[in-house]
Amino acid sequence: MLQTNRKKIRGWKRRKKQINIWFNANKVPDLDKFHSKGEDYVKVRIDPWNRLCERIPPNWYFRLILQKIVIIHNQWKAFYGNQTTPYDLQLWLNFPNTIRSEVVCAKVNAVGERREDSYRRSDIEKGLPKEFVANNDILNHFRWEVFDDEDIQFKKLSYLEEYEVTELLHSGFQEEKVVVRGKEDIMYSRKVGNVWIGRQ
Repeated sequence: MLQTNRKKIRGWKRRKKQINIWFNANKVPDLDKFHSKGEDYVKVRIDPWNRLCERIPPNWYFRLILQKIVIIHNQWKAFYGNQTTPYDLQLWLNFPNTIRSEVVCAKVNAVGERREDSYRRSDIEKGLPKEFVANNDILNHFRWEVFDDEDIQFKKLSYLEEYEVTELLHSGFQEEKVVVRGKEDIMYSRKVGNVWIGRQ
């Protein structure tokens, strides 16, 4: 569950420093994870935006994070470009839930192949949100496609009780039958925004 930033946040200088701490911890990819898990990724994990529940930072603060996300992407591109394993490097920009944005590098079978199983394609084509306009100079180097950002639960995988299913349906979640890892399940989903997936 995401919340907008309604509480006053103190110590913005310290918060800005935490962006650099997060950046320095993630600017070098984890090659072992890439080979063992089939992907490597870096999520935005900066206190207090991920404390207990996800909170959406103000746009000016996220633009500082976004600058670092793009640098991470570019450094990963240089790193994985020197490897022999084919990869699909993606930049995910979520809106309005910007704190969900990520850099993702997935292992693929052949050069040029794309992995596209993380989000459902949106029915509506739209450009990047105006809130990202200040970063247009760095974002114009990507080709963007828009998908739906959804909150998702699975009845069996999440061990949902009937009362939890009822709560989800009352909260606007849609129910549909799916197959997960070869087994039938029921998925409950609710659109909460969009995600733009960019590749260079």
